[in-house]
Amino acid sequence: MAGKIQPDNLSSMSQLQVTIAFQEPELDDEDLQADVDRLLPQIREIDGVEEVGLVPVAEMPTGAKSIGGIVVGAAKFAVDNSNILKGLVFIGGRLVNGKTLKATFKAPDGREFSGEAGSRSDFEYLMQQAEEFFDRGKQP
Repeated sequence: MAGKIQPDNLSSMSQLQVTIAFQEPELDDEDLQADVDRLLPQIREIDGVEEVGLVPVAEMPTGAKSIGGIVVGAAKFAVDNSNILKGLVFIGGRLVNGKTLKATFKAPDGREFSGEAGSRSDFEYLMQQAEEFFDRGKQP
């Protein structure tokens, strides 16, 4: 997988860290990775996104598969907190063919929120839950 960006520098904790992973049992590893490869340049276009990369094996969630040192079908990016909803809407709009999208959000203060969506309505609920989670973190 030549030319892939490794997320070695995705450690800036002044931004929200987002990890997404597509899961679809009917697709092989190459098709899942192709979905992520098509999504990465689009994520880079979101205002506030400063770092985008693939998820290294060292951060592989339980049950995930890897190829060449990366987690198959997964991407990771850092985004300014004020732009999280725009990023979520963007990603949700790309849920296609009933794929399940798992997402983990890590706030600058270390709090984490995870969820998954397999449909537009699931995604809207996930977005609402993530917004509430981060709003609670902003309260004094």
